[in-house]
Amino acid sequence: MIKQYILIPIAIFVFCLILLGLVYPIMIREVSLLFKNKANGSPIIVNKTIIGSNLISGYINSSAFFWPNYNISFASGYDPYITVNQALNQINRISNSTGIPKQFLREIIYKNSYQLEEENLFLFSPDQKIVNVMELNEILIKTYPGIYNKYLADGSRS
Repeated sequence: MIKQYILIPIAIFVFCLILLGLVYPIMIREVSLLFKNKANGSPIIVNKTIIGSNLISGYINSSAFFWPNYNISFASGYDPYITVNQALNQINRISNSTGIPKQFLREIIYKNSYQLEEENLFLFSPDQKIVNVMELNEILIKTYPGIYNKYLADGSRS
């Protein structure tokens, strides 16, 4: 009888251990592989190195890159989206720092901007064009590797 009181809890413990310690993590991993694009966080990969994410902007302190909007008190500073006008206002700084033609910078901003269809609660209004600074920075790095390799090597991007 005592054997039964000991074996049942031990059996339940082992069952839960296997279920929650092995089966559940493996199942979650397999499900995440079905949605690999979403599960990996939309990384930006240059030369087989992850330099950031299209979904999250880290702090960028180099004048050679587009910056997200850090001036809004309620924003975390990790939102990579800015208005086209905010991106256009950064052209002189980036061009002066890197020597990249201002016209090229203007073109990539307009080519990679898109219209908001609905109102964003905090930052943007409908019908406003926005752009992702991480996508713009990825274009700059891939188009001008000679200029940006030094920034990536010394970590001044972030």
